[in-house]
Amino acid sequence: MSKKSDQQFTELLETAKTDPNIIGFFLGGSRGKGFENELSDYDPLMIVNDEMIDAYKKKYEDMKFEDIDLSVISLSNFKTYAEWGSSEEWDRYDFSHVQVQVDKNGEIQKIVNEKGVIPDDKRDNFVRWSIDSYINHVFRSVKCIRNKNKTGARLAAYESIPNFLNVIFALEGRIKPFNDYLEKELEQFPLKKLPIKRVDLLEKILAIINSADLSTQQNLLKMVEDVSRKEGFGQTFDDWEGKDKWAMEFRP
Repeated sequence: MSKKSDQQFTELLETAKTDPNIIGFFLGGSRGKGFENELSDYDPLMIVNDEMIDAYKKKYEDMKFEDIDLSVISLSNFKTYAEWGSSEEWDRYDFSHVQVQVDKNGEIQKIVNEKGVIPDDKRDNFVRWSIDSYINHVFRSVKCIRNKNKTGARLAAYESIPNFLNVIFALEGRIKPFNDYLEKELEQFPLKKLPIKRVDLLEKILAIINSADLSTQQNLLKMVEDVSRKEGFGQTFDDWEGKDKWAMEFRP
């Protein structure tokens, strides 16, 4: 990034600290999590008093920034943005691990923390749904391997990975990271419940994506079953009436 963008961001931050209409200010994106590299831009979010939102949006939309993607939002809209079940739910991960830089009402960091995880009352259903979907895709991939359908096997295996990631992160109350952040997430915020090293896990994921490798899929599914049962989610496996066992034990 250029010195100009660094300077512009610093100026925005200083303005946020002193402007009484700006309630909160923080960085999202890679910089907000400490994942940035030399090509990362700035993704700040500015939260303003409701009655000033139109004026501040117009003000900052007219400004020329270099490598800064500033979002301006009212306090009311910020509180409801990315609620679980909303159309913006996909964006909840952007709030994970974020430290608020300006929090004038003492609520902004709390709201950010709540958005950055799976709500406690939604976690169990989400875990069960994700396990079920994960088993389903592995089962379909193994069936395709049995039927010598390479295309179907790889597509199902590929689609199993997001569900697998949903499970292993949700078991810890966490949200699956964006794909381009996965390696950094596992490095800086390691998973605690899945008994596998980061490097080994990434290798297994790549093996499944690249080739639908049967033994790797079976190994990972068994690992997820063991962890899930320890966490009280064994019933989802039981509901598959042995089909998951077949997927784990099938040999061509």
